[in-house]
Amino acid sequence: MTYNIFLVDSCDPGIMAEALAEIFQVPVMEVDVADADGDQGNRYWDALVSCECSRVYGNVSLSLDIYAQDSVKHQPTEAQFCAALARRIGTPVLYPPQESPISAHSLVTPEGVVTRARLDETEDEDPSFTVTAVEAFIENLPDVPVAHLPEVVREQKIAMPLSDSFAEAFKALADSDGGPEHLAAAAEVAEVVRVAGSYLGAWEKLARRTEGNWGPSGWFPLEFYRETLGYRDDIEGCLRQLPENVALLCKRYLDKVDSLYKELTVEDEEHVVVDDLDEPTAGSVQKAWWWYRRPEPMPWES
Repeated sequence: MTYNIFLVDSCDPGIMAEALAEIFQVPVMEVDVADADGDQGNRYWDALVSCECSRVYGNVSLSLDIYAQDSVKHQPTEAQFCAALARRIGTPVLYPPQESPISAHSLVTPEGVVTRARLDETEDEDPSFTVTAVEAFIENLPDVPVAHLPEVVREQKIAMPLSDSFAEAFKALADSDGGPEHLAAAAEVAEVVRVAGSYLGAWEKLARRTEGNWGPSGWFPLEFYRETLGYRDDIEGCLRQLPENVALLCKRYLDKVDSLYKELTVEDEEHVVVDDLDEPTAGSVQKAWWWYRRPEPMPWES
Protein backbone atom coordinates (compact mmCIF):
# COMPACT_ATOMS: atom_id res chain seq x y z
CA MET A 1 0.00 0.00 0.00
CA THR A 2 1.17 3.53 -0.76
CA TYR A 3 0.76 6.61 1.42
CA ASN A 4 1.42 10.11 0.03
CA ILE A 5 1.47 12.62 2.87
CA PHE A 6 2.94 15.89 4.16
CA LEU A 7 4.51 16.71 7.52
CA VAL A 8 4.22 20.17 9.05
CA ASP A 9 7.61 19.82 10.80
CA SER A 10 10.73 17.92 9.75
CA CYS A 11 11.61 14.57 11.30
CA ASP A 12 14.93 12.84 11.89
CA PRO A 13 15.31 9.83 9.54
CA GLY A 14 16.12 7.52 12.41
CA ILE A 15 13.00 8.53 14.34
CA MET A 16 10.97 8.13 11.17
CA ALA A 17 12.33 4.60 10.63
CA GLU A 18 11.46 3.59 14.19
CA ALA A 19 7.97 5.04 13.88
CA LEU A 20 7.30 3.22 10.59
CA ALA A 21 8.63 -0.04 12.02
CA GLU A 22 6.20 0.23 14.95
CA ILE A 23 3.23 1.14 12.78
CA PHE A 24 3.75 -1.61 10.22
CA GLN A 25 4.97 -4.09 12.84
CA VAL A 26 8.21 -4.92 11.03
CA PRO A 27 11.87 -4.88 12.19
CA VAL A 28 13.42 -1.42 11.92
CA MET A 29 16.14 -2.93 9.71
CA GLU A 30 13.36 -3.63 7.18
CA VAL A 31 12.55 0.07 6.85
CA ASP A 32 14.34 2.22 4.29
CA VAL A 33 14.10 5.99 4.81
CA ALA A 34 15.87 8.11 2.22
CA ASP A 35 16.09 11.64 0.87
CA ALA A 36 14.46 11.52 -2.57
CA ASP A 37 17.00 14.07 -3.84
CA GLY A 38 20.02 12.55 -2.12
CA ASP A 39 22.47 9.77 -2.90
CA GLN A 40 20.55 6.62 -3.79
CA GLY A 41 23.57 4.34 -3.69
CA ASN A 42 22.98 3.12 -0.14
CA ARG A 43 19.25 2.45 -0.51
CA TYR A 44 17.84 -0.86 0.73
CA TRP A 45 15.60 -1.46 -2.26
CA ASP A 46 14.14 -4.72 -0.97
CA ALA A 47 12.99 -3.27 2.36
CA LEU A 48 9.51 -4.24 3.50
CA VAL A 49 8.72 -0.56 4.02
CA SER A 50 10.30 2.28 2.09
CA CYS A 51 9.94 6.02 2.65
CA GLU A 52 11.17 8.74 0.30
CA CYS A 53 11.35 12.20 1.85
CA SER A 54 11.33 15.42 -0.18
CA ARG A 55 11.86 18.80 1.41
CA VAL A 56 9.31 21.34 0.21
CA TYR A 57 8.84 25.09 0.41
CA GLY A 58 5.96 26.67 2.30
CA ASN A 59 4.67 26.14 5.81
CA VAL A 60 4.89 22.37 5.54
CA SER A 61 8.33 20.79 5.66
CA LEU A 62 8.34 17.34 4.08
CA SER A 63 6.51 15.39 1.42
CA LEU A 64 6.63 11.64 2.07
CA ASP A 65 5.98 8.75 -0.31
CA ILE A 66 5.68 5.61 1.79
CA TYR A 67 5.25 2.12 0.39
CA ALA A 68 4.59 -1.11 2.27
CA GLN A 69 5.07 -4.34 0.35
CA ASP A 70 2.15 -6.73 0.02
CA SER A 71 3.91 -9.17 2.34
CA VAL A 72 3.54 -6.69 5.24
CA LYS A 73 0.56 -8.08 7.10
CA HIS A 74 -0.37 -4.98 9.10
CA GLN A 75 -1.37 -2.25 6.65
CA PRO A 76 -3.57 0.41 8.29
CA THR A 77 -5.89 2.68 6.38
CA GLU A 78 -4.53 6.06 5.41
CA ALA A 79 -6.37 7.79 8.26
CA GLN A 80 -5.18 5.21 10.81
CA PHE A 81 -1.62 5.37 9.54
CA CYS A 82 -1.43 9.17 9.64
CA ALA A 83 -2.89 9.34 13.15
CA ALA A 84 -0.33 6.80 14.38
CA LEU A 85 2.53 8.58 12.63
CA ALA A 86 1.57 12.02 13.97
CA ARG A 87 1.42 10.61 17.49
CA ARG A 88 4.84 8.95 17.23
CA ILE A 89 6.82 11.74 15.58
CA GLY A 90 5.06 14.67 17.25
CA THR A 91 3.98 16.75 14.26
CA PRO A 92 0.73 17.17 12.31
CA VAL A 93 0.32 15.00 9.23
CA LEU A 94 -1.69 15.95 6.15
CA TYR A 95 -3.15 13.35 3.81
CA PRO A 96 -5.23 13.62 0.62
CA PRO A 97 -9.01 13.87 0.81
CA GLN A 98 -11.19 10.89 -0.03
CA GLU A 99 -13.81 13.03 -1.77
CA SER A 100 -11.85 14.67 -4.57
CA PRO A 101 -8.28 15.75 -5.39
CA ILE A 102 -9.46 19.36 -5.44
CA SER A 103 -10.90 19.23 -1.94
CA ALA A 104 -9.08 20.18 1.25
CA HIS A 105 -6.63 17.76 2.83
CA SER A 106 -7.30 15.99 6.09
CA LEU A 107 -4.97 16.93 8.94
CA VAL A 108 -4.34 14.97 12.12
CA THR A 109 -2.38 16.29 15.10
CA PRO A 110 -0.19 14.35 17.55
CA GLU A 111 -3.06 14.67 20.05
CA GLY A 112 -5.44 12.94 17.64
CA VAL A 113 -7.43 16.00 16.55
CA VAL A 114 -8.66 15.52 12.98
CA THR A 115 -9.65 18.52 10.89
CA ARG A 116 -9.48 19.76 7.32
CA ALA A 117 -6.84 22.05 5.83
CA ARG A 118 -6.66 23.91 2.55
CA LEU A 119 -3.27 23.10 1.03
CA ASP A 120 -2.30 25.35 -1.87
CA GLU A 121 0.42 24.39 -4.35
CA THR A 122 2.21 26.88 -6.59
CA GLU A 123 2.99 26.10 -10.22
CA ASP A 124 6.66 27.07 -9.92
CA GLU A 125 9.48 24.79 -11.06
CA ASP A 126 10.10 24.19 -7.38
CA PRO A 127 6.52 24.37 -6.06
CA SER A 128 5.70 25.43 -2.54
CA PHE A 129 2.96 23.87 -0.42
CA THR A 130 1.17 26.19 1.97
CA VAL A 131 -1.65 25.54 4.38
CA THR A 132 -3.78 28.66 3.94
CA ALA A 133 -6.79 27.78 6.14
CA VAL A 134 -7.81 25.16 8.69
CA GLU A 135 -11.15 24.30 10.26
CA ALA A 136 -9.64 24.04 13.77
CA PHE A 137 -6.73 25.85 15.39
CA ILE A 138 -3.43 24.01 14.91
CA GLU A 139 -0.69 24.86 17.40
CA ASN A 140 2.05 24.08 14.87
CA LEU A 141 0.41 26.48 12.38
CA PRO A 142 -0.50 29.41 14.66
CA ASP A 143 -0.69 32.00 11.89
CA VAL A 144 -3.04 30.03 9.64
CA PRO A 145 -6.61 31.37 9.73
CA VAL A 146 -9.35 29.16 11.18
CA ALA A 147 -12.38 29.12 8.90
CA HIS A 148 -15.05 26.90 7.41
CA LEU A 149 -13.91 25.41 4.11
CA PRO A 150 -16.76 25.40 1.56
CA GLU A 151 -14.92 22.99 -0.73
CA VAL A 152 -15.14 20.32 1.95
CA VAL A 153 -18.92 20.61 2.05
CA ARG A 154 -19.12 20.67 -1.75
CA GLU A 155 -17.29 17.38 -2.14
CA GLN A 156 -18.90 15.38 0.67
CA LYS A 157 -20.49 12.10 -0.39
CA ILE A 158 -24.19 12.01 0.45
CA ALA A 159 -26.44 9.01 -0.20
CA MET A 160 -29.27 9.67 -2.68
CA PRO A 161 -31.53 6.59 -2.60
CA LEU A 162 -34.51 8.30 -4.28
CA SER A 163 -32.42 9.77 -7.09
CA ASP A 164 -30.71 6.43 -7.64
CA SER A 165 -34.09 4.70 -7.77
CA PHE A 166 -35.32 7.20 -10.37
CA ALA A 167 -32.29 6.45 -12.58
CA GLU A 168 -32.94 2.71 -12.31
CA ALA A 169 -36.66 3.14 -13.00
CA PHE A 170 -35.98 5.24 -16.10
CA LYS A 171 -33.52 2.66 -17.41
CA ALA A 172 -36.12 -0.06 -17.00
CA LEU A 173 -38.69 2.11 -18.79
CA ALA A 174 -36.29 2.90 -21.64
CA ASP A 175 -35.40 -0.77 -22.06
CA SER A 176 -39.06 -1.70 -22.34
CA ASP A 177 -39.58 0.89 -25.11
CA GLY A 178 -36.62 -0.26 -27.22
CA GLY A 179 -36.41 -0.48 -31.01
CA PRO A 180 -34.52 1.31 -33.82
CA GLU A 181 -37.36 3.75 -34.50
CA HIS A 182 -37.08 5.06 -30.93
CA LEU A 183 -33.30 5.56 -30.81
CA ALA A 184 -33.13 9.23 -31.83
CA ALA A 185 -35.95 10.31 -29.55
CA ALA A 186 -34.64 8.12 -26.76
CA ALA A 187 -31.23 9.80 -26.93
CA GLU A 188 -32.78 13.25 -26.58
CA VAL A 189 -34.99 12.13 -23.71
CA ALA A 190 -32.07 10.39 -22.00
CA GLU A 191 -30.05 13.61 -22.03
CA VAL A 192 -32.88 15.59 -20.44
CA VAL A 193 -33.31 12.82 -17.87
CA ARG A 194 -29.57 12.90 -17.14
CA VAL A 195 -29.73 16.63 -16.44
CA ALA A 196 -32.95 16.29 -14.42
CA GLY A 197 -31.39 13.43 -12.47
CA SER A 198 -28.37 15.55 -11.56
CA TYR A 199 -30.65 18.35 -10.31
CA LEU A 200 -32.81 15.85 -8.44
CA GLY A 201 -29.66 14.42 -6.84
CA ALA A 202 -28.58 17.87 -5.67
CA TRP A 203 -32.06 18.52 -4.30
CA GLU A 204 -32.10 15.22 -2.45
CA LYS A 205 -28.61 15.84 -1.08
CA LEU A 206 -29.87 19.06 0.48
CA ALA A 207 -32.76 17.24 2.12
CA ARG A 208 -30.46 14.45 3.35
CA ARG A 209 -27.98 16.97 4.75
CA THR A 210 -30.83 18.58 6.67
CA GLU A 211 -31.94 15.17 7.88
CA GLY A 212 -28.39 14.42 9.05
CA ASN A 213 -28.05 17.72 10.91
CA TRP A 214 -25.50 18.94 8.33
CA GLY A 215 -22.90 16.35 9.31
CA PRO A 216 -20.08 15.72 9.19
CA SER A 217 -19.08 19.38 8.84
CA GLY A 218 -21.95 20.72 10.93
CA TRP A 219 -22.56 23.73 8.70
CA PHE A 220 -23.67 24.62 5.18
CA PRO A 221 -23.04 27.87 3.23
CA LEU A 222 -26.09 29.99 2.42
CA GLU A 223 -24.64 30.42 -1.07
CA PHE A 224 -24.80 26.64 -1.64
CA TYR A 225 -28.30 26.50 -0.19
CA ARG A 226 -29.56 29.09 -2.67
CA GLU A 227 -27.72 27.35 -5.47
CA THR A 228 -29.56 24.11 -4.72
CA LEU A 229 -32.93 25.88 -4.65
CA GLY A 230 -32.05 27.08 -8.14
CA TYR A 231 -31.53 23.47 -9.19
CA ARG A 232 -35.01 22.72 -7.87
CA ASP A 233 -36.28 25.48 -10.17
CA ASP A 234 -34.45 23.85 -13.08
CA ILE A 235 -36.17 20.51 -12.52
CA GLU A 236 -39.46 22.18 -13.46
CA GLY A 237 -38.01 23.13 -16.82
CA CYS A 238 -36.78 19.59 -17.40
CA LEU A 239 -40.22 18.15 -16.64
CA ARG A 240 -41.74 20.27 -19.40
CA GLN A 241 -39.30 18.78 -21.93
CA LEU A 242 -40.05 15.15 -21.10
CA PRO A 243 -42.70 12.81 -22.52
CA GLU A 244 -45.67 12.48 -20.19
CA ASN A 245 -44.80 8.97 -18.96
CA VAL A 246 -41.20 9.96 -18.16
CA ALA A 247 -42.26 13.23 -16.56
CA LEU A 248 -44.72 11.38 -14.34
CA LEU A 249 -41.96 8.96 -13.35
CA CYS A 250 -39.62 11.80 -12.42
CA LYS A 251 -42.41 13.64 -10.59
CA ARG A 252 -43.09 10.56 -8.47
CA TYR A 253 -39.57 10.69 -7.00
CA LEU A 254 -39.47 14.48 -6.93
CA ASP A 255 -42.62 14.56 -4.81
CA LYS A 256 -40.94 12.29 -2.27
CA VAL A 257 -37.93 14.59 -1.99
CA ASP A 258 -40.22 17.64 -1.78
CA SER A 259 -42.12 16.01 1.07
CA LEU A 260 -38.90 15.24 2.93
CA TYR A 261 -37.72 18.83 2.46
CA LYS A 262 -41.02 20.23 3.75
CA GLU A 263 -40.91 17.93 6.76
CA LEU A 264 -37.40 19.05 7.70
CA THR A 265 -37.78 22.80 7.18
CA VAL A 266 -39.88 25.66 8.53
CA GLU A 267 -41.58 28.64 6.94
CA ASP A 268 -39.00 31.35 6.27
CA GLU A 269 -41.19 34.20 7.46
CA GLU A 270 -38.25 36.63 7.57
CA HIS A 271 -37.27 35.73 3.99
CA VAL A 272 -33.71 35.05 5.10
CA VAL A 273 -33.00 32.80 2.13
CA VAL A 274 -34.23 35.23 -0.54
CA ASP A 275 -32.68 38.23 1.20
CA ASP A 276 -30.36 40.15 -1.17
CA LEU A 277 -31.92 38.35 -4.14
CA ASP A 278 -34.36 39.89 -6.60
CA GLU A 279 -37.66 39.75 -4.79
CA PRO A 280 -40.82 39.77 -6.91
CA THR A 281 -42.51 43.13 -7.39
CA ALA A 282 -46.24 43.78 -7.60
CA GLY A 283 -47.67 41.88 -10.54
CA SER A 284 -44.57 39.71 -11.07
CA VAL A 285 -44.35 35.97 -10.54
CA GLN A 286 -43.42 34.98 -7.01
CA LYS A 287 -40.62 32.50 -6.43
CA ALA A 288 -41.63 28.89 -5.86
CA TRP A 289 -42.58 27.67 -2.38
CA TRP A 290 -39.19 26.05 -1.69
CA TRP A 291 -37.56 29.49 -1.64
CA TYR A 292 -39.66 30.39 1.40
CA ARG A 293 -38.66 27.51 3.65
CA ARG A 294 -35.42 27.04 5.59
CA PRO A 295 -33.82 24.79 8.20
CA GLU A 296 -34.06 25.61 11.88
CA PRO A 297 -31.45 26.28 13.16
CA MET A 298 -29.84 27.78 10.08
CA PRO A 299 -26.62 25.86 9.24
CA TRP A 300 -24.82 28.86 7.75
CA GLU A 301 -24.82 30.53 11.16
CA SER A 302 -22.91 27.64 12.84
